[in-house]
Amino acid sequence: MNKNQLNSQEQNDEEELDSLFFVSSNNKLRRAIKKAKWHSILRNVLISILVIVVLFIGGSIANRGINYRLEGPVQIAVDNFNEISAPNKYVGRVSRYHEILGGRNEYTTYKIIEGKIVYSGEGDYSYGLFRNEWGNRIGTSSPLILGNSFDAGDLDMQRYNELGQREMVFFYPFISYPKYKNDLLLLNNIGSDKVMEMALSFDKDYSIDEVNNMLPDNVTLSWYWVDDLSGEEKEASKLRKEKQQDSEGTTQEVDYPARIRSERTVYGIKAYDGNGEPQEDPVQNFIWAFKNGGEHATRFKSEFERVYRNIAGEDGNLTKEDIRVLGAVVTGDVDRLNTLHNLPFIKASSLGVVTEKY
Repeated sequence: MNKNQLNSQEQNDEEELDSLFFVSSNNKLRRAIKKAKWHSILRNVLISILVIVVLFIGGSIANRGINYRLEGPVQIAVDNFNEISAPNKYVGRVSRYHEILGGRNEYTTYKIIEGKIVYSGEGDYSYGLFRNEWGNRIGTSSPLILGNSFDAGDLDMQRYNELGQREMVFFYPFISYPKYKNDLLLLNNIGSDKVMEMALSFDKDYSIDEVNNMLPDNVTLSWYWVDDLSGEEKEASKLRKEKQQDSEGTTQEVDYPARIRSERTVYGIKAYDGNGEPQEDPVQNFIWAFKNGGEHATRFKSEFERVYRNIAGEDGNLTKEDIRVLGAVVTGDVDRLNTLHNLPFIKASSLGVVTEKY
C-alpha cells in the first residue's frame, strides 16, 4: 500500500468515526429533547390538574357560601309566613338541595289535632341568581275540588287537598251572607273515637282576651283568625255589581258574590308551637314574625307589609291592642265540640281534618 492509499484510508476511518460520533451525539440530543418534552407535558398536565382541583374546591366553597346567603332570607321568610298564616299547620322536615348558584328546599307540613300529628302535605321553594322562588314555575292547575274557596259561590262544593282533607272556610262578620256553613251539625255523624279541627266565624270582631273568655274551657283553641283588611278591601269583599261588556258590545251588570276566606289565605296567631306546646306569648311571636320575615326581599315581602300595615293602623306600630279577632280554629272530640252549639257569637262553623284519637 503506497503512501497515498494509506492517507486515503486514514481519512476514511476518521470520517467514519466522525459519522459514528455525530450519529451518537444526535441520538443523545434527540433523546434529551424527547425527555424534556415529556417532562414539560407531564408538568403541564400536573399543573392543569392542580389548577382544576383548586378551582373545583374553591368554586365549591364559594358556591356553598353564595347558596347559604341566597337560601337564608327565603328560608326565614317561609318559616315566618307560616307563623302568621296556615291555621294549625306547621313546617315539618326540610330537605335542602344546593345546586350551582342556587338551590331548592322541599318541606312537609303537618297539623296537630289534640296531640295527634296529621300529615297535611308538602311544599317547596327555590332560590338563586338565575331562578325565582317558584323555581321558574310558570303556573299550576288543578280541578275545582282541589282549589281554594274565594267567594260565597264556592260554598256549593266542598274543597279538599290532595290528601282528601277538608278545606276550612271563614265568613266575615261585616257581611250578611245568603247562607252559612254550620258543620257543627255534622258532629252527630262522626264517631266518638275521632278528634277534629273546626273553624269558627264570629258575629263581630273581638279582642284576644275576649275570645279566650268566650270559648268553653273543654275545647282547645289552637289559632286566632285576625282582621287583616283595610276599609277599602272590606268594601271590595262585599256583594257587588259591576258593568261588563260582552263580545257583542252589550253592557250588562254582573253580580259578584261576597267573598269568604279559605284556610289557605287567612292570617292569624298560632296558640301552640310546632311541638304542640302552648306558646308563652303568641301575640309577640306573631309580631316578631312580621319583622323577621318582612325585612327580606322575597315574594312574601309585599304581603307581610300589607297585613302589618292594615293591622297596625295609622301609627304603624303593631301591638296587642291593634289585633281584632274575627274567628278561631278549635280542636276536640265530638263531645267537647258539641258544647259549641247555640253559642250566640258563633256565626258559622267549618269542619277541617278529622282523624283517629290514637
